[in-house]
Amino acid sequence: MTKIANEAKALIFMTARDCEMYVRQSLASLSRQTLDDLHVLFIDDCSKDDTGIIAAALLGDLFPGRHTFIRNDVQFGKSRNAWEHLRPRTGMAEFIAVLDGDDQLIMPTILERMSRSYASGQDVVWTNFITDGGGLGGNGALDPNLSPRRQGWKTSHFFSFRASLLDNVPEGYFQDNNGHWFMAACDIALALPILDQTRRYEFIPVNAHCYTASNPYSHHNLDPQSRGLNSTSQQRSAQDAFSKPPLPLTRPAQSTAPRVAAPAFTGNRPSDVVSAAVTVGSADAWQATASEILVAGYPTLLDAQCAAGRDPFTPIQVWALRRAAFGRTDRPNILHIGAPRSALALASLISGQDAGLNCLCITPEQVGDLEARFITGGLMEGISIIETETANVSFEDVSAIFPDTRQIGEEVKFDLVVVDLQNTSYPAESALLALPALASNLAPTGFSLCLFAQDRATEALAAQRWASVSAGLKFSLDAIGGSGLMVVGGR
Repeated sequence: MTKIANEAKALIFMTARDCEMYVRQSLASLSRQTLDDLHVLFIDDCSKDDTGIIAAALLGDLFPGRHTFIRNDVQFGKSRNAWEHLRPRTGMAEFIAVLDGDDQLIMPTILERMSRSYASGQDVVWTNFITDGGGLGGNGALDPNLSPRRQGWKTSHFFSFRASLLDNVPEGYFQDNNGHWFMAACDIALALPILDQTRRYEFIPVNAHCYTASNPYSHHNLDPQSRGLNSTSQQRSAQDAFSKPPLPLTRPAQSTAPRVAAPAFTGNRPSDVVSAAVTVGSADAWQATASEILVAGYPTLLDAQCAAGRDPFTPIQVWALRRAAFGRTDRPNILHIGAPRSALALASLISGQDAGLNCLCITPEQVGDLEARFITGGLMEGISIIETETANVSFEDVSAIFPDTRQIGEEVKFDLVVVDLQNTSYPAESALLALPALASNLAPTGFSLCLFAQDRATEALAAQRWASVSAGLKFSLDAIGGSGLMVVGGR
């Protein structure tokens, strides 16, 4: 086991199991980094193939005196490896970056760029990624004014953090609710207790990492019930990781940023809503105005927001949906796909109106979850929940899963379509299929399509791609209360 005398800038945490087809490219990509001041901690997690032999030889050639190679005699999984092998070595470097043995870095300067962020006082830094099939990752920035556990999973690849923060994470955070080491969703289990402790983080909006989604041994490829890149075991483990109590916040943001449109509908009493929204600043003043009008006109919105789950809509976003729904007709026919938060908001807006809301779900579990939320909010009136299967849909060079719309029938037309893929298991590229997949069901006299992709870059790409093949449509980014992509057809 190689030792280093002085603290390095970066400690690269690499775990690998049965990755002999990929490990050469992975280590080669790391060797091309412009930051030389790094140390590689490579763990062969009881591979049955030649992963360890290949890695040990390459580490000696590419990182002489700058690596530690460990082989486990039994499989640990990434979470236990982080506890057993990474945590005792936090003193070796300023920051830790996570790179799996079957993935690659595709931006040679990214570690050097991250190093500058840590020198300026950041504690967590991450980027976006692409898949080896050309898909775009769904990472994005986090609001430092909100708990990261309320904002969904936005910090997967390429994730790094100040090494000392790992010292404060208890062993139980690497284990599920039954006390077993996490064997899936390990990146989430590692990242959440790190993010709990600080608000000094930075998202670098570049695709610096290539995730090998085609690896046949990946969780999502071994499970026929997987949704996109998430297997059922990953989904269960992620729920356990998110359910753990957040660790104490010890490192608040270095300077107080203006509060980002925080969800106002979080209390059970109207007074809570109004007092939470009325803060200093023009943006917050608009939130306050919208919340007062909406609560007065749509009293079920409070019930809806209580059941909306993580990252509920702000009053301005709800106001934008209201305008999109009723801007053309008093009796809109609406289609919803995706996250419950937007379905609950739409259900409140049409409550008591002569309008229809059709929610397309792809699993019985989604149907049951959404129905339970509607019942909790007293919002079943005018709602139709349709269960369908996923279809593999292609548009130009993009191919991904999307709900099979054949259950609807081409004769059914919608005035408003809301596709909300934030905090869902859909792959990021599914957002690019929304308009092509639903084109035959859009009202020929005029329609609005609201797309909430996993990040703004995907929304911008969708607008660019759709505009190139569509005549007469209008596209507006950030037009749904400062978020999303609005597509308008007709007058």
